[in-house]
Amino acid sequence: MQSTSALPNIDDLKNADDEERISFIRKTKWLNYPLGQKILDQLEDLKKYEQNKSRVTSILIIGSGNSGKTALLNRFMEIHPPYDMFESNPDRLTTEFFNEYNAFGIPVVYIAAPAEPSETRLYSIILNTLSAPFKERDTVSRKQFLVEYYCKVLHVEVLIIDEIHNILAGSPAKQRQMMNSIKNLSNNLKIPIVLAGIKDALRAVSTDTQISSRFRPVYLPKWTMDQDYISLLGTIDSILPLRKKSSLLTTSVALEILKRSHGILGHIIGLTQAAAIHAIKTKSEKITLNEIQNCEYDSGEDTRDV
Repeated sequence: MQSTSALPNIDDLKNADDEERISFIRKTKWLNYPLGQKILDQLEDLKKYEQNKSRVTSILIIGSGNSGKTALLNRFMEIHPPYDMFESNPDRLTTEFFNEYNAFGIPVVYIAAPAEPSETRLYSIILNTLSAPFKERDTVSRKQFLVEYYCKVLHVEVLIIDEIHNILAGSPAKQRQMMNSIKNLSNNLKIPIVLAGIKDALRAVSTDTQISSRFRPVYLPKWTMDQDYISLLGTIDSILPLRKKSSLLTTSVALEILKRSHGILGHIIGLTQAAAIHAIKTKSEKITLNEIQNCEYDSGEDTRDV
């Protein structure tokens, strides 16, 4: 769903043609919900209060596939985009400005862990993300130096490493090596590092007690039939440009969505989107049990618990 902070007027959109309404529904962005906001607040606290400490505390976000981890991290990046002080302070381009102020910064850097654990690949991915010059044949120590140099120059305040469970593809020695590299980056840069992955990520960070104690686990559990879930359906219902009143909040429909989505946020959203598009195409203009059961949506078999 689109960011709830930047939505067009839904009542006006209901009068748009079918193609425009379907296009709107397909645009998947951040959808605010209580647990998601709580985790965003935790990320904000890390950014504000954990920098430059002698022992920086970080977090590990754990959730099943399609549970909303990456959407959360992308939302955090949207809140803290790269900045260019040349644009916001054109009158301050003086010698003093260049000497005392930093004109460009990347507060939050997001990468996905390499498919196979490798220090050199980790550093290469970070340098590529920063658009920093380097050579692939550079030594590991050289790449580490460049990562730390450019992170400082660009005022990186939080480093996010998604899919951290990928390191389990390597030997125990390779896993320890990768986690030590991540720990050293946090130590040397004095910034929090956010790791994210499926439940196997807990094994990835347990290679060393000094490492595991730094990464406080934060869970994205599957949804259950409770007030938070009903509130989520209410939010979804409020931003769907359908012309008739849907039945998302009735017990039968809510339970059917929960069953078909396996309680996974991405599937809950995907299923309701598919049902809304089905409602537009069939001219029913509302989501009932019929639309949920007959729309074309495959939630797959990813039902792993967190």
